[in-house]
Amino acid sequence: MRYLLVPSCEVVAKNRLDGMMTEKRLMRALSLWQSGKYDAIVVMGGIYLPADTQTIASSLLMRSWLNEQGVHANKILCEELSRDTYENISGVLRLVERDHDQHFTVVTHWQHALRFWVTFRLAHHRKVKLVPMRYWIGFKAFCLEWAMLLVHVFDPKGTGRIATENREKRTY
Repeated sequence: MRYLLVPSCEVVAKNRLDGMMTEKRLMRALSLWQSGKYDAIVVMGGIYLPADTQTIASSLLMRSWLNEQGVHANKILCEELSRDTYENISGVLRLVERDHDQHFTVVTHWQHALRFWVTFRLAHHRKVKLVPMRYWIGFKAFCLEWAMLLVHVFDPKGTGRIATENREKRTY
């Protein structure tokens, strides 16, 4: 099957996606979906922000958004537990493990796409197609993305100290 993967990025006060980077990714994924080249959309993301902002897994918010745009629920898979890119990927692989002909396309910011490529390739020995998006994420996030890319290169399975501490900070 051909899977279109969409990782979440941000949620704003009380479980909203509108105007955020996650919504930008969803809009791009929707246009790709409408091409008819994909069999399913996989949205990724659990609860990784404090309760004053997020009480619903971001993937469930994303699924609702896609449903409102006319994508049938049976064409959307939700990975609801991940707190980072490592968990996004391992969660997706668990969701589709019965499918022995998997083809993945990831829709995300171009820097984040590099991390997906590295982790799929180094940790799981799989190829992934990228649809890198270009939008400004802010200077701090821009720098952090480069640092996290290095973390993913040296710790592709996400079991090292930096990855596990980051994950713990995102546990609510």
